[in-house]
Amino acid sequence: MPASISATPELISAKDHERLVIRNALVLTMNCDNSTEVDSTSPVLLGAQKECDIVVEGGIVKAIAPNAAANVTGARVIQGRGCVVMPGLIDSHTHPVFAGSRATETVLKAQGLSYEEVAARGGGIVVSMRATRAASSNELKSSYIQRAKQALARGVVAWEAKTGYGLNVEQELRLLECLFEAHRDEQGQGLLPFMAPTLLGPHAASPELHGLDNYIQALIDALPQFSSLAQKYSNLEKVKTLAVDVFLERNYFTREQADRWLSAALQHGMDVHVHADEFSRSGGCEAAIALAQKLEQTSSRTRVRGRVLSVDHLQYATDNDLLKLQTLGVMPVVLPLTSFFSNIPYVEGRKLRSVGVRAAIASDFNPGTAPMNSLWFAGFLALVKGGFAVPEVLTGITRNAAMAMGIEKSHGVLQVGLPAQMIMFEGTCPEDFFATPTGDHLKAVII
Repeated sequence: MPASISATPELISAKDHERLVIRNALVLTMNCDNSTEVDSTSPVLLGAQKECDIVVEGGIVKAIAPNAAANVTGARVIQGRGCVVMPGLIDSHTHPVFAGSRATETVLKAQGLSYEEVAARGGGIVVSMRATRAASSNELKSSYIQRAKQALARGVVAWEAKTGYGLNVEQELRLLECLFEAHRDEQGQGLLPFMAPTLLGPHAASPELHGLDNYIQALIDALPQFSSLAQKYSNLEKVKTLAVDVFLERNYFTREQADRWLSAALQHGMDVHVHADEFSRSGGCEAAIALAQKLEQTSSRTRVRGRVLSVDHLQYATDNDLLKLQTLGVMPVVLPLTSFFSNIPYVEGRKLRSVGVRAAIASDFNPGTAPMNSLWFAGFLALVKGGFAVPEVLTGITRNAAMAMGIEKSHGVLQVGLPAQMIMFEGTCPEDFFATPTGDHLKAVII
């Protein structure tokens, strides 16, 4: 078992070397049969290979096999003995562009107040909105870059980045542009994760547009502006096309409002996500199911754009909801950090397992309900508090997370022909991922 604590993990750009070789590691490819016919707790899902070599040329995986590097010359060699190599982590639900602190709310929740009680006292999203609006675009961009680099140093090679603290059209456009500008500034340096931008305009009420209906309509009317902005940055490397989201919950947006917003976005060819059934049976899963059925989605993911990708939170989702979502190729996303910091129930792995449903696991990193930029700790909590099995956690933060973001063709597995995106940590078995709760034993991130 690993006992040492690594220094800052080495960040290795595979493209900086003509050839890169990892020798004699335990490799978890995740490139295996992920059908529901395979028990989600089965180690076979991890695709483990012992004493295995990985050969990378020009940033692309060329071989994964024992002794694959035996005759490779002119390569940088990384000794993998005593280490585990697996796909880079994927955080499929984050809110990383914001300013200010909501630490006071953490204290109030620790004293027994609920999220909704804190919001009723004037806390919650509106506090972050005020601080974010007061910050300059350069400040927001700089803080986002710092957080993105922090995530990469903790093994996250791809993440979804939501707006949502602007709460009017002008401010949401500004936040979205900050995300794009950050990646344009850093382009070519390889220091940020792949980013999937998500417009979460309907996160809470807008102070300028009285009534949620008025705000929803303003956002719908502005969809051509959001599309045009995204198109302006469409040539950026490591940036996905724009998606949208909605906070469908009691005291926030209704099923009818969510239907209008998501349907309009789908008509613009955007993928969609739904904050669903976190505090109540709010209709989020039902909305996602109805939209996916209308689109004639299937689990084979044949649609290229304009898809219902995920439903996130899911404390009050039913077994029937989860089964329908899986049939339609919509990925459930569970967020253990939110349960940890907000004292709400954990989504139980046993519940998902009992109906044969696979899920992604994400951090929900945000300034209020999950103020911790650590997908590793989210996976740790899924294991020790949510009752997820080791294969369910490790596929949940790699392969299934890629499905939740719509990037499963390029991320989430180690496979010959795909870009080299890997992490290496001290250990001799998959369970050693959990040797430290925040990945202090992580040795290298390879991108």
